[in-house]
Amino acid sequence: MRLFLRQWQIAYRLKPQGSIFNDLGTPFVVIPNTLRYMAADPFLFLHNGTTYLFAEIFDKKEGIGKLGYAIFDGKKFSKWKIIISEPYHLSYPNIFEFDGNIYIVPEANESKTVYAYKAVNFPDKWEKISPPIIEGKQLVDTTFLDYNNKHLMFTYDIIPDENKKLYIYELDENVKAELFINESISDDDASARPGGNFFEYNGKIIRVSQNCDGDYGIGVVFSEVEECSENAYCEKKLLEISPKNVNINKKFISGLHTYNANDEIEVIDFHVIDFDPMVQVRRISEKLGLRK
Repeated sequence: MRLFLRQWQIAYRLKPQGSIFNDLGTPFVVIPNTLRYMAADPFLFLHNGTTYLFAEIFDKKEGIGKLGYAIFDGKKFSKWKIIISEPYHLSYPNIFEFDGNIYIVPEANESKTVYAYKAVNFPDKWEKISPPIIEGKQLVDTTFLDYNNKHLMFTYDIIPDENKKLYIYELDENVKAELFINESISDDDASARPGGNFFEYNGKIIRVSQNCDGDYGIGVVFSEVEECSENAYCEKKLLEISPKNVNINKKFISGLHTYNANDEIEVIDFHVIDFDPMVQVRRISEKLGLRK
């Protein structure tokens, strides 16, 4: 039994002039985990003048990811509030507004579907939309881009393990998806898997992705979306950040894999290798047959 495990956390900073591309020195502030919960996959959402941070909240006691949020008061974030859970793991709560409604599309690959929750009473009450966006596929880290009057959906196929691939779908007005390009656009472990929302920088559209070449969450990659032929996708790598590049007040950071920002703040997640008594209690209970 391993005593030291990968522990994820989220950190933030007020957005410096020019952002991540020309300022890696301004320090990030760590949002503390609790004994039971750790947070990852941060997504920002501005609603009625308030900044919300949505994230995966991993329940170490139950061994499963749930979705929750915290509120930024201009100086710090509130405590996490869990709002969505399922019998299976949830993560990567990509939140966006579409046709007047607010949706969250989580990573829920154990369900073999990509589906959305719609806000019934934001931010606390959500309902799952039926039918799913995509059925019968184990897709992760679904990320959206409005581009040339099309609603595009980038999503990563993790099956089979030996040949993971990034695909683009087009979303219709009923929040259903069909393949936009009939073949994968990337199978490069060093940059294919999404790692945050698209954003604009100096007039360029930037795609955020993860470097998973050899391990999960080695670093975060920023690539410019380029114009190319119709029904094709092209991008050019601009920057990659690794643990040694980012100023976080933690020693021995072992990885990064999600970045998001708005006009006010930037958020990133990172992991460290550390001892966690709650995880050890859960694993011992499972070994003794006290938990299923």
